[in-house]
Amino acid sequence: MSFQLMKARIKQSGDSLYNEQIKDAQDILKYDFCNDVSYNPNIYIYKTSKNIPLKMYDQKYSASYGSICKFLSPHDFPINLGEILYNESKKEYWLCIESYDVSNIHNEGKLGKCSRFIKWQDKYGAIHEIPVICRNATQYNNGEYRDEKIYLGSDQIMMYTQLNELTKKLDHGIRFFVDENKEEPSVYELTKPDTVDYSYMGTGMISLMLTECPYTPTDDELILGVCNYKAIKTSFPSSDGISISSISGTPKLKVGIPKTYSVDFFDKDKNKIDWKDIYFKWNIISDFDVVKNIYEDKIEIIVDNEDYIDSSFLLQIIINDNVDSEMKISVIDIV
Repeated sequence: MSFQLMKARIKQSGDSLYNEQIKDAQDILKYDFCNDVSYNPNIYIYKTSKNIPLKMYDQKYSASYGSICKFLSPHDFPINLGEILYNESKKEYWLCIESYDVSNIHNEGKLGKCSRFIKWQDKYGAIHEIPVICRNATQYNNGEYRDEKIYLGSDQIMMYTQLNELTKKLDHGIRFFVDENKEEPSVYELTKPDTVDYSYMGTGMISLMLTECPYTPTDDELILGVCNYKAIKTSFPSSDGISISSISGTPKLKVGIPKTYSVDFFDKDKNKIDWKDIYFKWNIISDFDVVKNIYEDKIEIIVDNEDYIDSSFLLQIIINDNVDSEMKISVIDIV
């Protein structure tokens, strides 16, 4: 390429020689990206419909994470540490265990294949589940010292999964089913949650050290797959004095960008009531796919499909099977 032509190109883009070279490298990568044999067109961000152009290659075994592989994605499709991906064709879940931006040209790193789901019930009665990498960890310290009691079993396992608003609240003592035996399953108790080693500025991965503990049929709900299960109250305790619930958040949702909404409750005198005292649920009425992640009194919503720009849906608060309040939300373009 001649110097004059290069100057003309820079003038066209209005940028520097350095950035022009970066842009060239990005364009070259994109040009033939989907023709590579390692390209997988079936990869989606977990719990969303967002498709990610991704190359997956060099699959092998790791003593720490089990089955792993390397990945490469275009610069404008970053895979963040702790991101969970879903391979639709093989019904597999992959956790991003390493992620790097390479000179603003592309992203690369490593993925670990998730081996199972864990399920638990939070203190408000909601049941959650998430894919995890599960590995034997009997040789590691479990973070607890117990001299006064003898516990059945000595097996320990280490789990890795995404650090998010739900998993960062997992605390010592919570128990999980981790077994394929549906009659006398193995149960493990969380003894050492670590939100620090594999995270940066609040995002990334969480590691969970668990120790084998007894299965208690009276407390552990085998059919639901939840330990220490407590039946959820389905009735509203009393509507006396409750006059309104109010949803906070913008009525316009940009396509592809998640937005969080919250709810407040008030009595007839407009005094605020603690949401923990109200039995309610979030509900969405829509003719198209709306991805939601519920975090107690908040809900995160995203619409990824650009075909639904200029469409709308209803976000509702349900109490006693009745709509207590609702908000009409319109999907708009990102620009």
